[in-house]
Amino acid sequence: MNRDNYRSIGAIIGITLGVTVMFALSFGGLVAGFFFGAGGAVLGGMSGERIFAWRQTRGER
Repeated sequence: MNRDNYRSIGAIIGITLGVTVMFALSFGGLVAGFFFGAGGAVLGGMSGERIFAWRQTRGER
């Protein structure tokens, strides 16, 4: 898998976690969904890229 795949998978997981946290904190609505979802997507994408880089330095593919 390449860097883009890791970033996409991370973003999807981040959106899911962001919306889950939103509901767990009793927030609701379009604006809150946007902020939690967008924040989760960005953080998830960044995490996916870091995992990809970490695996490359270890010699894994």
